[in-house]
Amino acid sequence: MKILFVINPNSGTSRSEATMACIQETAAAKHISVNILYTTGKRDDERIREEINLYKPDRVVAGGGDGTIQLVARNLIGTGIPIVLLPLGSANGLATALNIPDEDTALANYIFADLPPLPLDLLRINNTHICVHLADIGINGMMVKEYAENGHSGMLGYARHLIHAMVETPLMHYTIKTDKETIEQEGYMLAFANANMYGTGIKITEGSVHDGLFEIRNIPKISLTDAVKAGLTKFNIFIDRDMFADVISCKQAEIFVDQKADLQIDGEYIGAVDYLKIEILPSAILILIP
Repeated sequence: MKILFVINPNSGTSRSEATMACIQETAAAKHISVNILYTTGKRDDERIREEINLYKPDRVVAGGGDGTIQLVARNLIGTGIPIVLLPLGSANGLATALNIPDEDTALANYIFADLPPLPLDLLRINNTHICVHLADIGINGMMVKEYAENGHSGMLGYARHLIHAMVETPLMHYTIKTDKETIEQEGYMLAFANANMYGTGIKITEGSVHDGLFEIRNIPKISLTDAVKAGLTKFNIFIDRDMFADVISCKQAEIFVDQKADLQIDGEYIGAVDYLKIEILPSAILILIP
């Protein structure tokens, strides 16, 4: 077996080195060929494709958060090579939703296990961007933007960005046109989800990552007091079902917003938009799940 690791060295967790050491020890004991590519933020897509063509791995491990998973996933479309998740980010939404282990030995066993590949849906946004887990406009998008611009890591920084985003995000009015209906809604955040669970572990829907559908969820209001009580993680302000109004499941949708709103995809800030076209890419790639 040949395994390519794509690792984000700037992932939020401090245990990356110890985790990789455990994984490499396990690979050596099992006589498994391992190649590691570290992302740099420059030419990463091109470097991954080149490495896949040269090394011809049997599986590719995405080591980082949802952004790293998205980077690897979009370069596996059409290859038939399965992706494996190595959660090393500060917020590992997709890995949480899929019950990926986070203890080193269990992770190593999962990565090298003989598992049947399963299909994984992806989202395509505005014909350009791929999403593996979650995209949204509004409060969370503004938070991700401020993290990208200003940093301020840790709980104090999180609280500062959360409070500012909640105060500054205006009430938005949106028209949602799906393949089944047209809906008018208003709120402070609109989320587009491929998975059925967020980084907090809260399960929002009964959908899955291979059901050929994605969910649209509106947050008409959010309480700062509730958010602080929930002890939420960075980039994840979801609390429970009651925060979401009128969950919509669909295959494609167009979103028209009455003003520019900050868009984030898988923890990466994209920009301010007032229009979104979102479509499901059913069974776009393969994934190995424990």
